[in-house]
Amino acid sequence: MKCPKCQTDNPSDSSFCAKCGTQIQRSPSDFPGGPTETIKTPVKELASGSTFAGRYQIIEELGKGGMGRFYQVQDIDIKEKFA
Repeated sequence: MKCPKCQTDNPSDSSFCAKCGTQIQRSPSDFPGGPTETIKTPVKELASGSTFAGRYQIIEELGKGGMGRFYQVQDIDIKEKFA
């Protein structure tokens, strides 16, 4: 594998050039198993009035952030509100 800066030949598994120390970028196909793929999970929006887990009815969305959303819900089995 040639160094992009000084054109020195380096072993194929090198990460840096032996002569000048420049980082050698390897393509994803050079790694066993190929590139990593990210699998996206579909997001189900919860609307006011909808029910989930068989017992919680959405009243309203209270807020959202990087880790999720907060809802006010009514537990229809015990008739109490929760967040």
